[in-house]
Amino acid sequence: MSELDVVETTRQLVQIPSVTSEPNQAVTAAMAEYLESLDFDVELFSYTDLHGLDKQAIAASRPPVQRTSRPPIGYFCHNDVVSVEGWDTRYGDAFEGRQIEDRLYGRGSCDTKGSTAAALAAISRIKASEQTVPLYFFVTGDEESGMLGADHLSANSSAFGELVDAGGLGIVGEPTSLEVVTAHKGAVHIEVTSHGVAAHSSTRDGHNANWQLIPFLSYLREVNERCESDARLKNGDFDPPTLSMNVVLENEPSMANITVGKARLQIFMRPMPNTLWEQLLAEIIQTAKDQQLQVKTLRPMRPLVSNPGSSNLQWFMKTVGSTSGKSVCYATDGCCLGSLSDMVVYGPGSIEQAHRNDEWISIDQLHQGTKMFERVFRSAERL
Repeated sequence: MSELDVVETTRQLVQIPSVTSEPNQAVTAAMAEYLESLDFDVELFSYTDLHGLDKQAIAASRPPVQRTSRPPIGYFCHNDVVSVEGWDTRYGDAFEGRQIEDRLYGRGSCDTKGSTAAALAAISRIKASEQTVPLYFFVTGDEESGMLGADHLSANSSAFGELVDAGGLGIVGEPTSLEVVTAHKGAVHIEVTSHGVAAHSSTRDGHNANWQLIPFLSYLREVNERCESDARLKNGDFDPPTLSMNVVLENEPSMANITVGKARLQIFMRPMPNTLWEQLLAEIIQTAKDQQLQVKTLRPMRPLVSNPGSSNLQWFMKTVGSTSGKSVCYATDGCCLGSLSDMVVYGPGSIEQAHRNDEWISIDQLHQGTKMFERVFRSAERL
């Protein structure tokens, strides 16, 4: 087993296109090959994402030569990336992975192939004889478009079950600038539809579907005002401390001279721990039904919150040199891994560089991330 160079590994992963709107088999195969070279037992899982695309996930494990009674560690990442539409930088195309001074540019370099490379490079520095607890490595392929991969692994992977049963620690490898994130928001998506009759607008034959939505839109405006003022729906650990409700209206057809035959509302909220978001969700759904509207709800993605009294968490904070955890407003695969009681979000790179049209990660962060992951994986015996 030879040590991996974190910069070159990041570059190689970036050079494999894996936009979330496309299948991810190529990049998954590359990651599986890396893990097998590091003596992991690798299992591939096939599943279909929310958009009907065939995707693959990985559950890999590497048992220690001499097992202690300490809890195992699981690293979680995703290999899909957001769209490259609008990519605009003089530092190469989206999948070139060009290094300019202290930055590596490319889609996924920050979110999250850089973190994945740092974790792989860290493990490559640890001989099997030095490993004292089981190490698990999980990869999903649709974190950017629904997170069904994390759901699938949590329901079907025996390796994930072992990690849960042993009271292990999960590390979700997102870009946090190597700060420990102990809580993040979730996601709720509701689709409300009304039906009319499409016709030429010069006739009396049509019925505009928007009219039926007007009372419901008025209700949603009141709900949004409640979200901004009701303390039971707010959490001061986050910025903004609200559910950040967003409403998008879509018409079919959308031509101004055709009566709207179908009107659809997309309602999106970011739930937070220790708020009454579930009660509000049920109220919105029931109100829509009472107004004779069609309602479709995607499964809610629950917010993540770590137990500050957990020995796993306290050990991790001490190992990486942090005294407190952060709360952030984005969501990760951690939303779908709730059966694992102890989780943190942690990795190199800044979220401010993710999803940009010139995405990059600093070389220093890659090296520091590798160093910190190695410290965590080596120090597991002191949990």
